[in-house]
Amino acid sequence: MIALVPVVGFWSATTGISRVELDAALIGRGIAYQRVLVAGTLPGATTSTPDAIRVAVNADAGTLGLLPAAEVTPDVRALSLDGFDLFGNDRLRDVAAWPLLVPAAPGADPPTFDPATTWTLVAGGDVMLDRSIYQRTVREGLGADYPWDGGFAEITGRRCCTAAGGRLPVVRQTGQAGALRDLFQDADLALVDLEGPAIDAFRWHPRGLTFTFDPALLVGLQHAGIDVVTIANNHIGNADPDGVTETIRHLDALGIAHVGAGRDDATARAPAWFDIAGQRIALFGYDSVRPADSATASQAGSAGLVSANYRSDIASAREAGADVVVVLPHWGVEYTAVPTSEQRGHAQALAAAGTTVILGSHSHPAGAMELIDGRPVLYSLGNLIFDLTRSEETVEGLIVEITFVGARPTQIRLHPTVMVDLVQPNLLETSADGAVVIERVRDASEALVGG
Repeated sequence: MIALVPVVGFWSATTGISRVELDAALIGRGIAYQRVLVAGTLPGATTSTPDAIRVAVNADAGTLGLLPAAEVTPDVRALSLDGFDLFGNDRLRDVAAWPLLVPAAPGADPPTFDPATTWTLVAGGDVMLDRSIYQRTVREGLGADYPWDGGFAEITGRRCCTAAGGRLPVVRQTGQAGALRDLFQDADLALVDLEGPAIDAFRWHPRGLTFTFDPALLVGLQHAGIDVVTIANNHIGNADPDGVTETIRHLDALGIAHVGAGRDDATARAPAWFDIAGQRIALFGYDSVRPADSATASQAGSAGLVSANYRSDIASAREAGADVVVVLPHWGVEYTAVPTSEQRGHAQALAAAGTTVILGSHSHPAGAMELIDGRPVLYSLGNLIFDLTRSEETVEGLIVEITFVGARPTQIRLHPTVMVDLVQPNLLETSADGAVVIERVRDASEALVGG
Protein backbone atom coordinates (compact mmCIF):
# COMPACT_ATOMS: atom_id res chain seq x y z
CA MET A 1 0.00 0.00 0.00
CA ILE A 2 1.08 3.57 -0.75
CA ALA A 3 0.49 6.49 1.63
CA LEU A 4 -0.89 9.42 -0.39
CA VAL A 5 -0.16 12.80 1.19
CA PRO A 6 -2.16 15.99 0.46
CA VAL A 7 0.19 18.81 -0.58
CA VAL A 8 -0.25 22.52 -1.29
CA GLY A 9 2.10 25.36 -2.20
CA PHE A 10 5.05 25.92 0.10
CA TRP A 11 3.92 29.36 1.28
CA SER A 12 0.39 28.26 2.12
CA ALA A 13 -0.73 28.92 5.70
CA THR A 14 -2.88 25.78 5.60
CA THR A 15 -1.53 22.98 7.77
CA GLY A 16 -4.17 20.28 7.48
CA ILE A 17 -7.24 18.93 5.75
CA SER A 18 -9.99 16.52 6.81
CA ARG A 19 -11.00 13.46 4.86
CA VAL A 20 -14.45 15.04 4.47
CA GLU A 21 -12.88 18.11 2.82
CA LEU A 22 -10.70 15.92 0.62
CA ASP A 23 -13.64 13.78 -0.51
CA ALA A 24 -15.65 16.92 -1.31
CA ALA A 25 -12.80 18.23 -3.47
CA LEU A 26 -12.59 14.90 -5.28
CA ILE A 27 -16.24 15.11 -6.37
CA GLY A 28 -15.98 18.76 -7.38
CA ARG A 29 -17.67 20.19 -4.30
CA GLY A 30 -14.64 21.47 -2.48
CA ILE A 31 -14.60 25.01 -1.12
CA ALA A 32 -10.85 25.60 -0.82
CA TYR A 33 -9.77 23.37 -3.71
CA GLN A 34 -11.30 23.26 -7.18
CA ARG A 35 -8.90 20.71 -8.62
CA VAL A 36 -7.16 17.63 -7.26
CA LEU A 37 -4.10 16.15 -8.94
CA VAL A 38 -2.74 12.75 -7.95
CA ALA A 39 0.49 10.96 -8.77
CA GLY A 40 -1.24 7.65 -9.35
CA THR A 41 -4.92 6.81 -9.59
CA LEU A 42 -7.74 7.87 -7.29
CA PRO A 43 -11.40 8.32 -8.24
CA GLY A 44 -12.20 11.98 -8.85
CA ALA A 45 -8.59 13.12 -9.14
CA THR A 46 -6.69 13.95 -12.30
CA THR A 47 -3.61 11.78 -12.80
CA SER A 48 -0.40 13.77 -13.08
CA THR A 49 3.33 13.46 -12.44
CA PRO A 50 4.96 14.44 -9.13
CA ASP A 51 6.90 17.26 -10.81
CA ALA A 52 3.77 18.66 -12.45
CA ILE A 53 1.91 18.49 -9.15
CA ARG A 54 4.63 20.46 -7.37
CA VAL A 55 4.48 23.18 -10.01
CA ALA A 56 0.68 23.28 -10.01
CA VAL A 57 0.14 23.61 -6.25
CA ASN A 58 2.71 26.38 -6.00
CA ALA A 59 1.12 28.24 -8.90
CA ASP A 60 -2.53 27.90 -7.86
CA ALA A 61 -3.89 27.98 -4.30
CA GLY A 62 -7.02 26.26 -5.55
CA THR A 63 -5.14 23.12 -6.58
CA LEU A 64 -4.58 20.27 -4.15
CA GLY A 65 -1.99 17.60 -4.88
CA LEU A 66 -1.78 14.01 -3.68
CA LEU A 67 1.76 12.65 -3.65
CA PRO A 68 3.11 9.32 -2.44
CA ALA A 69 4.88 9.98 0.85
CA ALA A 70 8.22 9.03 -0.70
CA GLU A 71 7.72 11.73 -3.38
CA VAL A 72 7.15 14.63 -0.96
CA THR A 73 9.82 17.31 -1.31
CA PRO A 74 10.63 20.54 0.56
CA ASP A 75 9.23 22.81 -2.17
CA VAL A 76 5.65 21.88 -1.19
CA ARG A 77 3.75 21.81 2.09
CA ALA A 78 2.52 18.40 3.20
CA LEU A 79 -0.78 18.63 5.07
CA SER A 80 -1.98 16.61 7.99
CA LEU A 81 -5.01 14.44 7.23
CA ASP A 82 -7.69 14.11 9.90
CA GLY A 83 -5.11 15.37 12.39
CA PHE A 84 -2.48 12.77 11.46
CA ASP A 85 0.89 13.76 10.02
CA LEU A 86 3.72 11.84 8.37
CA PHE A 87 6.26 14.67 8.80
CA GLY A 88 7.45 16.89 11.63
CA ASN A 89 7.96 16.29 15.34
CA ASP A 90 4.41 14.98 15.79
CA ARG A 91 4.54 12.50 12.91
CA LEU A 92 3.09 9.00 12.90
CA ARG A 93 5.60 6.27 13.63
CA ASP A 94 3.52 3.63 11.79
CA VAL A 95 2.48 4.32 8.21
CA ALA A 96 -0.33 1.76 8.58
CA ALA A 97 -2.18 4.34 10.70
CA TRP A 98 -2.20 6.88 7.85
CA PRO A 99 -5.79 7.63 6.73
CA LEU A 100 -5.16 7.49 2.95
CA LEU A 101 -3.56 4.26 1.80
CA VAL A 102 -4.02 3.05 -1.77
CA PRO A 103 -2.70 -0.01 -3.61
CA ALA A 104 0.21 0.39 -5.98
CA ALA A 105 -0.60 0.20 -9.66
CA PRO A 106 -0.13 -3.29 -11.15
CA GLY A 107 3.47 -3.78 -12.22
CA ALA A 108 4.60 -0.53 -10.61
CA ASP A 109 7.60 -0.37 -8.30
CA PRO A 110 7.00 2.85 -6.31
CA PRO A 111 9.63 4.23 -3.93
CA THR A 112 9.06 3.10 -0.36
CA PHE A 113 8.46 5.32 2.66
CA ASP A 114 9.71 4.06 6.01
CA PRO A 115 8.86 6.20 9.08
CA ALA A 116 11.75 4.57 10.92
CA THR A 117 14.15 6.53 8.69
CA THR A 118 12.36 9.84 9.35
CA TRP A 119 13.82 12.42 11.74
CA THR A 120 13.61 16.14 12.50
CA LEU A 121 16.04 19.00 12.95
CA VAL A 122 14.77 22.13 14.73
CA ALA A 123 16.91 25.28 14.62
CA GLY A 124 16.52 28.70 16.20
CA GLY A 125 18.41 31.92 15.59
CA ASP A 126 20.56 34.16 17.76
CA VAL A 127 20.59 33.57 21.53
CA MET A 128 22.11 36.37 23.62
CA LEU A 129 22.14 36.01 27.42
CA ASP A 130 23.41 39.43 28.57
CA ARG A 131 21.65 42.84 28.93
CA SER A 132 17.88 42.46 29.54
CA ILE A 133 18.08 38.68 29.60
CA TYR A 134 20.49 38.73 32.55
CA GLN A 135 18.45 41.48 34.20
CA ARG A 136 15.25 39.42 34.14
CA THR A 137 16.67 35.93 34.69
CA VAL A 138 19.27 36.67 37.38
CA ARG A 139 18.87 40.13 38.89
CA GLU A 140 15.07 39.81 39.02
CA GLY A 141 15.20 36.09 39.79
CA LEU A 142 13.06 34.61 36.99
CA GLY A 143 15.64 31.91 36.34
CA ALA A 144 17.55 30.39 33.44
CA ASP A 145 14.48 28.58 32.08
CA TYR A 146 12.34 31.71 31.77
CA PRO A 147 13.49 32.68 28.24
CA TRP A 148 12.52 29.18 27.05
CA ASP A 149 9.09 29.06 28.75
CA GLY A 150 7.21 30.80 25.94
CA GLY A 151 3.92 29.54 24.57
CA PHE A 152 1.81 31.29 21.95
CA ALA A 153 1.17 35.00 21.55
CA GLU A 154 -0.74 37.40 19.33
CA ILE A 155 0.02 40.89 18.08
CA THR A 156 -2.70 43.27 19.24
CA GLY A 157 -1.28 46.44 17.68
CA ARG A 158 1.83 48.46 16.95
CA ARG A 159 3.38 51.32 18.88
CA CYS A 160 5.71 54.07 17.81
CA CYS A 161 8.59 54.51 17.74
CA THR A 162 12.04 53.03 18.13
CA ALA A 163 15.24 55.05 18.03
CA ALA A 164 15.52 53.99 14.39
CA GLY A 165 12.01 55.28 13.69
CA GLY A 166 10.33 51.89 13.39
CA ARG A 167 7.20 50.51 15.03
CA LEU A 168 7.16 47.69 17.55
CA PRO A 169 4.41 45.12 18.00
CA VAL A 170 2.19 45.13 21.07
CA VAL A 171 2.01 41.51 22.15
CA ARG A 172 -0.36 39.47 24.30
CA GLN A 173 0.35 35.91 25.39
CA THR A 174 -2.45 33.48 24.61
CA GLY A 175 -1.37 30.37 26.48
CA GLN A 176 0.30 26.97 26.00
CA ALA A 177 3.32 27.96 28.07
CA GLY A 178 6.28 25.77 27.23
CA ALA A 179 5.23 25.18 23.62
CA LEU A 180 8.44 26.77 22.39
CA ARG A 181 10.55 24.50 24.57
CA ASP A 182 8.53 21.50 23.37
CA LEU A 183 9.38 22.34 19.77
CA PHE A 184 13.09 21.94 20.53
CA GLN A 185 12.75 19.04 22.96
CA ASP A 186 10.61 16.99 20.58
CA ALA A 187 13.15 17.31 17.76
CA ASP A 188 15.69 14.61 17.07
CA LEU A 189 18.35 17.33 16.73
CA ALA A 190 17.99 20.88 18.10
CA LEU A 191 20.37 23.78 17.66
CA VAL A 192 20.80 27.56 18.02
CA ASP A 193 23.45 30.25 17.55
CA LEU A 194 24.98 31.16 20.94
CA GLU A 195 25.85 34.80 20.38
CA GLY A 196 28.68 35.39 22.84
CA PRO A 197 31.04 33.89 25.44
CA ALA A 198 30.01 32.32 28.75
CA ILE A 199 32.88 32.90 31.17
CA ASP A 200 33.64 32.65 34.88
CA ALA A 201 34.49 36.34 35.23
CA PHE A 202 31.41 37.48 33.30
CA ARG A 203 30.14 41.03 33.70
CA TRP A 204 26.59 42.20 33.18
CA HIS A 205 26.30 44.79 30.42
CA PRO A 206 23.03 46.74 30.78
CA ARG A 207 23.55 48.08 27.27
CA GLY A 208 26.10 48.14 24.50
CA LEU A 209 27.46 45.62 22.02
CA THR A 210 29.93 43.72 24.20
CA PHE A 211 28.48 40.55 25.69
CA THR A 212 29.59 38.12 28.38
CA PHE A 213 27.23 35.48 29.71
CA ASP A 214 26.75 34.01 33.16
CA PRO A 215 27.60 30.31 32.59
CA ALA A 216 24.72 29.38 34.93
CA LEU A 217 22.29 30.55 32.23
CA LEU A 218 23.49 27.84 29.84
CA VAL A 219 21.44 25.32 31.81
CA GLY A 220 18.40 26.94 30.17
CA LEU A 221 19.62 25.66 26.82
CA GLN A 222 20.19 22.21 28.27
CA HIS A 223 16.69 22.09 29.78
CA ALA A 224 15.24 23.25 26.45
CA GLY A 225 16.76 20.26 24.71
CA ILE A 226 19.39 22.11 22.71
CA ASP A 227 21.84 19.49 21.46
CA VAL A 228 24.40 21.69 19.72
CA VAL A 229 25.23 25.38 19.36
CA THR A 230 27.32 27.25 16.88
CA ILE A 231 29.68 29.70 18.52
CA ALA A 232 31.08 30.96 15.22
CA ASN A 233 29.96 34.58 15.39
CA ASN A 234 31.18 38.12 15.78
CA HIS A 235 30.64 38.15 19.58
CA ILE A 236 32.38 34.95 20.66
CA GLY A 237 35.61 36.96 20.93
CA ASN A 238 34.13 39.57 23.29
CA ALA A 239 36.10 38.03 26.17
CA ASP A 240 39.26 37.48 24.12
CA PRO A 241 40.64 34.01 23.18
CA ASP A 242 40.42 32.73 26.75
CA GLY A 243 36.68 33.40 26.63
CA VAL A 244 36.36 30.95 23.76
CA THR A 245 37.96 28.11 25.68
CA GLU A 246 35.98 28.90 28.84
CA THR A 247 32.72 28.85 26.87
CA ILE A 248 33.62 25.46 25.45
CA ARG A 249 34.43 24.15 28.92
CA HIS A 250 31.03 25.23 30.24
CA LEU A 251 29.19 23.77 27.27
CA ASP A 252 31.08 20.50 27.61
CA ALA A 253 30.13 20.31 31.30
CA LEU A 254 26.44 20.42 30.30
CA GLY A 255 26.78 17.99 27.42
CA ILE A 256 25.93 20.62 24.80
CA ALA A 257 27.93 20.08 21.63
CA HIS A 258 29.47 23.07 19.87
CA VAL A 259 30.89 23.99 16.48
CA GLY A 260 32.59 26.95 14.88
CA ALA A 261 35.19 27.94 17.48
CA GLY A 262 37.94 26.19 19.37
CA ARG A 263 41.29 26.40 21.09
CA ASP A 264 42.98 26.46 17.68
CA ASP A 265 42.09 26.43 14.01
CA ALA A 266 41.82 22.66 13.78
CA THR A 267 39.33 22.35 16.65
CA ALA A 268 37.38 25.40 15.49
CA ARG A 269 36.81 23.73 12.12
CA ALA A 270 36.04 20.29 13.55
CA PRO A 271 32.47 19.00 13.17
CA ALA A 272 30.05 17.85 15.82
CA TRP A 273 28.74 14.36 15.09
CA PHE A 274 25.33 12.81 15.73
CA ASP A 275 23.80 9.45 14.82
CA ILE A 276 20.03 9.64 14.22
CA ALA A 277 17.64 7.24 12.47
CA GLY A 278 20.52 5.39 10.85
CA GLN A 279 22.13 8.59 9.56
CA ARG A 280 25.57 9.96 10.43
CA ILE A 281 25.26 13.74 10.73
CA ALA A 282 28.14 16.26 10.75
CA LEU A 283 27.64 19.92 11.68
CA PHE A 284 30.05 22.80 11.04
CA GLY A 285 30.03 26.47 12.05
CA TYR A 286 31.83 29.33 10.30
CA ASP A 287 31.98 33.11 10.78
CA SER A 288 32.60 35.69 8.06
CA VAL A 289 31.69 38.81 10.08
CA ARG A 290 34.73 39.24 12.31
CA PRO A 291 37.81 37.62 10.80
CA ALA A 292 39.97 39.33 13.46
CA ASP A 293 38.71 36.70 15.92
CA SER A 294 39.59 33.73 13.72
CA ALA A 295 41.50 30.93 15.37
CA THR A 296 45.11 30.25 14.43
CA ALA A 297 47.39 27.28 14.95
CA SER A 298 48.26 28.62 18.40
CA GLN A 299 45.32 30.81 19.44
CA ALA A 300 41.68 30.15 20.21
CA GLY A 301 39.00 31.74 18.07
CA SER A 302 36.33 31.11 15.47
CA ALA A 303 36.45 29.24 12.17
CA GLY A 304 36.47 31.64 9.24
CA LEU A 305 34.12 31.17 6.31
CA VAL A 306 36.90 30.44 3.85
CA SER A 307 36.10 28.48 0.71
CA ALA A 308 39.22 26.33 0.66
CA ASN A 309 38.73 25.42 4.32
CA TYR A 310 35.07 24.46 4.23
CA ARG A 311 35.51 22.50 1.01
CA SER A 312 38.23 20.47 2.71
CA ASP A 313 36.24 20.11 5.94
CA ILE A 314 33.10 18.88 4.18
CA ALA A 315 35.07 16.47 1.99
CA SER A 316 36.75 15.04 5.09
CA ALA A 317 33.38 14.61 6.82
CA ARG A 318 31.94 12.82 3.80
CA GLU A 319 34.98 10.55 3.67
CA ALA A 320 34.48 9.84 7.38
CA GLY A 321 30.96 8.61 6.69
CA ALA A 322 28.74 11.68 6.99
CA ASP A 323 25.36 11.04 5.35
CA VAL A 324 24.14 14.57 6.16
CA VAL A 325 26.22 17.76 6.46
CA VAL A 326 24.71 20.82 8.14
CA VAL A 327 26.60 24.13 7.90
CA LEU A 328 25.84 27.07 10.20
CA PRO A 329 27.37 30.25 8.74
CA HIS A 330 27.37 33.62 10.51
CA TRP A 331 27.35 36.04 7.61
CA GLY A 332 25.71 38.90 5.74
CA VAL A 333 24.63 42.43 6.62
CA GLU A 334 22.73 43.37 9.76
CA TYR A 335 19.09 44.45 9.52
CA THR A 336 18.64 43.10 5.99
CA ALA A 337 16.51 40.16 4.86
CA VAL A 338 17.98 39.69 1.38
CA PRO A 339 21.43 38.05 1.25
CA THR A 340 24.40 39.59 -0.48
CA SER A 341 25.89 38.19 -3.66
CA GLU A 342 28.83 36.99 -1.55
CA GLN A 343 26.49 34.97 0.68
CA ARG A 344 24.78 33.43 -2.30
CA GLY A 345 28.17 32.56 -3.77
CA HIS A 346 29.16 30.80 -0.56
CA ALA A 347 25.79 29.00 -0.50
CA GLN A 348 26.36 27.69 -4.03
CA ALA A 349 29.88 26.60 -3.14
CA LEU A 350 28.77 24.94 0.11
CA ALA A 351 26.05 23.02 -1.71
CA ALA A 352 28.47 21.96 -4.43
CA ALA A 353 30.93 20.81 -1.76
CA GLY A 354 28.35 18.43 -0.30
CA THR A 355 26.40 20.42 2.28
CA THR A 356 22.86 19.14 2.83
CA VAL A 357 21.37 22.11 4.72
CA ILE A 358 22.62 25.66 5.36
CA LEU A 359 21.19 27.57 8.36
CA GLY A 360 22.52 31.11 8.62
CA SER A 361 22.54 33.83 11.26
CA HIS A 362 23.68 37.40 12.00
CA SER A 363 21.28 39.76 10.19
CA HIS A 364 18.80 39.80 13.16
CA PRO A 365 15.63 39.83 11.04
CA ALA A 366 14.55 36.52 9.52
CA GLY A 367 15.82 36.39 5.95
CA ALA A 368 15.37 34.80 2.58
CA MET A 369 15.46 31.11 1.83
CA GLU A 370 15.96 29.04 -1.30
CA LEU A 371 16.64 25.52 -2.51
CA ILE A 372 19.91 24.81 -4.28
CA ASP A 373 19.65 21.43 -5.99
CA GLY A 374 17.08 20.41 -3.38
CA ARG A 375 19.31 21.58 -0.52
CA PRO A 376 17.60 24.10 1.80
CA VAL A 377 19.38 27.39 2.43
CA LEU A 378 17.95 29.66 5.11
CA TYR A 379 20.10 32.76 5.05
CA SER A 380 19.04 34.00 8.50
CA LEU A 381 16.71 32.70 11.19
CA GLY A 382 16.76 36.13 12.86
CA ASN A 383 16.71 36.60 16.62
CA LEU A 384 15.47 33.95 19.00
CA ILE A 385 16.43 35.33 22.43
CA PHE A 386 17.80 38.84 21.93
CA ASP A 387 16.62 42.16 23.40
CA LEU A 388 17.09 44.10 20.19
CA THR A 389 14.25 46.61 19.77
CA ARG A 390 15.54 48.36 16.68
CA SER A 391 12.41 47.45 14.68
CA GLU A 392 9.55 45.00 14.53
CA GLU A 393 11.75 42.73 12.43
CA THR A 394 14.34 42.43 15.22
CA VAL A 395 11.84 41.28 17.86
CA GLU A 396 10.40 38.65 15.54
CA GLY A 397 12.25 35.55 14.41
CA LEU A 398 11.92 32.12 12.92
CA ILE A 399 12.33 28.59 14.19
CA VAL A 400 12.71 26.10 11.36
CA GLU A 401 11.62 22.48 11.61
CA ILE A 402 13.12 20.31 8.88
CA THR A 403 12.02 16.73 8.37
CA PHE A 404 14.46 14.30 6.77
CA VAL A 405 13.71 10.92 5.30
CA GLY A 406 17.07 9.24 5.57
CA ALA A 407 19.58 11.79 4.29
CA ARG A 408 17.05 13.73 2.22
CA PRO A 409 15.41 16.95 3.45
CA THR A 410 11.71 16.38 2.81
CA GLN A 411 9.74 19.13 4.56
CA ILE A 412 10.47 22.63 5.88
CA ARG A 413 8.12 24.16 8.41
CA LEU A 414 8.51 27.73 9.56
CA HIS A 415 7.49 28.71 13.09
CA PRO A 416 7.46 32.52 13.55
CA THR A 417 8.25 33.97 16.98
CA VAL A 418 7.90 37.28 18.76
CA MET A 419 9.65 38.52 21.89
CA VAL A 420 7.66 39.08 25.08
CA ASP A 421 9.15 41.14 27.90
CA LEU A 422 12.32 41.62 25.78
CA VAL A 423 13.43 38.21 27.00
CA GLN A 424 11.06 35.39 26.05
CA PRO A 425 10.24 34.31 22.48
CA ASN A 426 6.67 33.10 21.96
CA LEU A 427 5.23 31.36 18.92
CA LEU A 428 2.90 33.15 16.51
CA GLU A 429 0.22 31.27 14.60
CA THR A 430 1.27 31.07 10.95
CA SER A 431 -2.34 31.51 9.82
CA ALA A 432 -2.76 34.67 11.92
CA ASP A 433 -0.19 37.18 13.22
CA GLY A 434 2.74 34.99 12.23
CA ALA A 435 1.88 35.72 8.61
CA VAL A 436 3.74 39.04 8.89
CA VAL A 437 7.00 37.14 9.49
CA ILE A 438 6.30 34.53 6.82
CA GLU A 439 5.44 37.20 4.25
CA ARG A 440 8.66 39.03 5.03
CA VAL A 441 10.63 35.85 4.41
CA ARG A 442 8.61 35.15 1.26
CA ASP A 443 9.22 38.63 -0.14
CA ALA A 444 12.95 38.34 0.48
CA SER A 445 13.00 34.87 -1.06
CA GLU A 446 11.11 35.97 -4.16
CA ALA A 447 13.57 38.84 -4.54
CA LEU A 448 16.26 36.20 -5.09
CA VAL A 449 14.31 34.79 -8.01
CA GLY A 450 13.71 38.26 -9.40
CA GLY A 451 17.37 39.10 -9.04
